[in-house]
Amino acid sequence: MAKVSVLMNAYNAEKYLQEAIDSIYAQTFEDWEIIFIDNCSVDDTKKITDGYDDKIKYYKTDKNIPLGAARNFGLQHCHGDYIAFLDTDDIWLPNKLSTQVKIMEENKAFWLCYGGVIYINEHGEETARSLPKARSGDVFAQQLKRYEINMQSVLLKNTLTLKINEALRHSPDFDLFMHLASQYQVCVLKNYLVKYRRLKNSLTSKNIDVWWSEMKHTLDKLFDDHTLQERYKKERAYAYAKVSYYKACYLMRVDKENEASAELSKYKYLDYKYFVLYLLSLFPKNVWKFVHGSK
Repeated sequence: MAKVSVLMNAYNAEKYLQEAIDSIYAQTFEDWEIIFIDNCSVDDTKKITDGYDDKIKYYKTDKNIPLGAARNFGLQHCHGDYIAFLDTDDIWLPNKLSTQVKIMEENKAFWLCYGGVIYINEHGEETARSLPKARSGDVFAQQLKRYEINMQSVLLKNTLTLKINEALRHSPDFDLFMHLASQYQVCVLKNYLVKYRRLKNSLTSKNIDVWWSEMKHTLDKLFDDHTLQERYKKERAYAYAKVSYYKACYLMRVDKENEASAELSKYKYLDYKYFVLYLLSLFPKNVWKFVHGSK
């Protein structure tokens, strides 16, 4: 029977940690272990993990390191047949692992599996839901047009060579899964697997200055392969249009409206949405901020 290594990385994670761990213990699939990486927490993280049994394998870093490096450290200790990820403020639904392991065991062509997400706020209240649009198989084209792989919903084979790009602050998961999707068959589940907590002061929300540059870095590396360039020509344009949009958002934030308009102008005829965004950038900045819900 297959075994799953669940990688959890923690830094001062006491607030939601017990709820996250409890959601793993509540899984209907029972053959799992938690590889818990404590990134030099100074709160009660260790005390909370000590309250569980030896299914939690606890490791502590020598010093506080970036998340990408902490994930790579944890991957070295994952020896199960499959690897899954759970951040310390998110929650798995009870059938998450059993559903994924069953379909992966029955369909050996799949190397990675992901599914739908229920978004919650800091109080655990549901704010939105999202089911994947892609169909199982070659999902790369879909991810270029609209990236939808939530890391907390992923299950992947541990026979893959996995190394997270430690230089990326915002999007190491995007970089990892886009490279995998460009090479391997992927299973897409049209049901909800995880509750993903959106926090106002999350690492993601703080890194708007690097969203566009890191996404471009990943795409540039992928499309060094000219075969991919030719095969996904249209979808490639959509992916780089998203880069320009993220860059424009950053430029708007630092009061460079003209540069933002010039950036959006590159793709204004690709899709009506980008044409509307371009027009929006020509209005006074307060209009852009209002539409984007920013202060």
